Amino acid sequence: MPNDIEYNSPIPKQVFLFFYLLFFNLNVEGSLFFDRYLNKKIHWFNFPKKRIVIQFVLIMIWAFISIGIPFIAWYFINEQSLIYPRAPVIIFIGSVVFLLVFIVISMTINFFKQWNSSLLDAEYYKQEKLKANYRVLQNQVNPHFLFNSLNVLISEIKHDPKTAEDFTRKLSKVYRYVLQSKNHDLIPLKKEIEFIESFIFLHKVRIGDALEYSATISDEALETQLPPLTLQILVENAIKHNVANEENVLKISIESGSDNTLTVSNNLQIIDTVNSTYTGLANLSKRFELIKKEGFTYGKQEAKFVVTIPLIEE
Repeated sequence: MPNDIEYNSPIPKQVFLFFYLLFFNLNVEGSLFFDRYLNKKIHWFNFPKKRIVIQFVLIMIWAFISIGIPFIAWYFINEQSLIYPRAPVIIFIGSVVFLLVFIVISMTINFFKQWNSSLLDAEYYKQEKLKANYRVLQNQVNPHFLFNSLNVLISEIKHDPKTAEDFTRKLSKVYRYVLQSKNHDLIPLKKEIEFIESFIFLHKVRIGDALEYSATISDEALETQLPPLTLQILVENAIKHNVANEENVLKISIESGSDNTLTVSNNLQIIDTVNSTYTGLANLSKRFELIKKEGFTYGKQEAKFVVTIPLIEE
């Protein structure tokens, strides 16, 4: 190999520089593209080790394609000789060093941007969680429900003391659960079902056979979790917005699915005089958004109103 670094190759200098800048630019742009793409798919704070490994592998593969393959081509153009002119070798080594420094700086900048964004998101979700908890607390103790329950209790004490005794126990159980659950973000589905059965009992004492309730839940689903009082809001909405009498029985069903979901449905017998703002459902949707769990949906399906709840594994 010559001692000087002058350009000496069968390829014209201008052609060499053109293809060198082309492939170098492709390498830089490709590396930046992978960085931006992984920012959307694999965040630094959620999967740091996975991010480093995947980004390193992608950059190496792309470097081989955009730089390695051209030098292999040069090998054949250079009459299958590994004795490269010194100038291209120095430029290549300098480019690799520059590229590595450039990529490290770019990754560092993105890391700190995401770190700052995560801090802002954390504060935002903290504030939203406080607001959601306050809204939930407002919905938890419905004064109309308590007033109706006390009226029913007074009536049952006179006509059916045994039912009145059971009613008092269930009412106590309901409000104990309400007070205890407010300190938890998630609660086992098994406990929520036990609570909702007590809640349904109170309503059935009031409206009798006008309300039918059924629950089909697998043992696996009972071990999962969900935000507390989720089912109470859905059942209360169904009773509030639908006609329930002997001629028009309101049927509420709760079923677990094979895809780790819970479906709550009721037949539609809308009360025309009651306006639905979907506030309770919107609050529930926000709660699932706060815990970053997707899959909460609701809407009319034929003659039913159906809500799908994503269950959370412990």
